[in-house]
Amino acid sequence: MNKEEIYDSHISPLMKQIVALSKEHGIAMMASFDIGHDDGGPNGEDATNLTCNTLLPDEHGNHNPLFAEANLIIRRGRRAAPVALTTIHSDGSKTMTAFI
Repeated sequence: MNKEEIYDSHISPLMKQIVALSKEHGIAMMASFDIGHDDGGPNGEDATNLTCNTLLPDEHGNHNPLFAEANLIIRRGRRAAPVALTTIHSDGSKTMTAFI
């Protein structure tokens, strides 16, 4: 079992619980996991730089500035596909941010 498979089967279910509780209580958070491996991914792709990152705002939709900066540092230098981030605010409104 490689790191990505371990993350998917063991850590991801726990992260879903943590994310749900953080959202429910407006707790800003950041988590980052390095799940890359040298032998490529399950389909043979180069997965050496594979990470799984979560950055959540507080109950007002504000990110902790230190967490946001850390997330940028972690992602710096990685050739990542474009990402869209949707923030759901406590009033039910949504803000979408695209990172290209």
